[in-house]
Amino acid sequence: MVKLTPFLAKYARITIVCHPNADPDCIGSAYALQTSMKSSYPKKTVTVFAPDGVNAASVRLNEYLDFKPENVLPVKTDIYVLVDTSSLDQVPSVKESIKKERVPYAIVDHHVADKETVSGAAFSVLQQKSSACEVLFEALDKKALSKKAALALLAGLIYDSRRFLTIPDSSIMAAAKMIGLGADAALAIRLLTSEEDPSEKMAKLKGIARLRLFQAGEWLIAATNVGAYEASVARSMTNLGADLAIVINEGGEGVRLSGRSTEKFFKESGLNLAKDVMQFLAGSFNGQGGGHPTAASVNLKGRAEAVESAAMELIALKLGIRPGDIKEINTKK
Repeated sequence: MVKLTPFLAKYARITIVCHPNADPDCIGSAYALQTSMKSSYPKKTVTVFAPDGVNAASVRLNEYLDFKPENVLPVKTDIYVLVDTSSLDQVPSVKESIKKERVPYAIVDHHVADKETVSGAAFSVLQQKSSACEVLFEALDKKALSKKAALALLAGLIYDSRRFLTIPDSSIMAAAKMIGLGADAALAIRLLTSEEDPSEKMAKLKGIARLRLFQAGEWLIAATNVGAYEASVARSMTNLGADLAIVINEGGEGVRLSGRSTEKFFKESGLNLAKDVMQFLAGSFNGQGGGHPTAASVNLKGRAEAVESAAMELIALKLGIRPGDIKEINTKK
């Protein structure tokens, strides 16, 4: 693999870019990249930009690392490095800076690639891995990684692999190498374990209360709507037994749709949520989104009913059935 560190060596001012509401995979990647670059090149200015801060799962990790990303872009930078961020549309201020100031950018990611973003990158490392932390780990000079950086990468890997359920062979081998560099696995898990926010619990319960269930051939599809925590609600529905879950949040500025599916559903149906659903919806409803085959989301301009209908049509198309053959199940009996 082409190494990231030598490529960045020629730039004096580096800005590492996180996606909004950065999760532990994004934070772990950003922290490890920043500290390893500072270790190798102490005179360089390496800033981490995290628009909209971090998500709840990242708070304890950030506190332990004493990591404080900036929420305002630096006035000047020589290159942007997008980590765990598949599209420039996710970070409009960075996209505008790149366009206006002609600043080059690199990308290190594990999501389904956004072709336009990748085509414009000066450097890219894109792999189908369980986490961005795993991709970055392979692209960095291991000699420059501190024990804390290895821990941050391990925490991000554990979080995004869902405790090694996603691509387990690769993620477990990468985790073993991180532990070999001094990462404390027990500590990483503890830093990811926190009492669930009461509002998240409420969102899950509301989502389940409003749940509608559909039969699509041999598969069960669950759909609901909530005002927040769409991904968490979708994940709770697959944990309860749905093969595929669609959750919609309709706000004042549009619609956010999150989807989750089981590994079994993905492998046997071939339906890739990012490629087959979210990217098409983004094109149809003037939005942006992406993700993984079994976990993806999209922000759209439109109404919830129209978005759900379009999503169901795309799902039916991939499953090889007519939209009308997706039958709603009466859950009141």
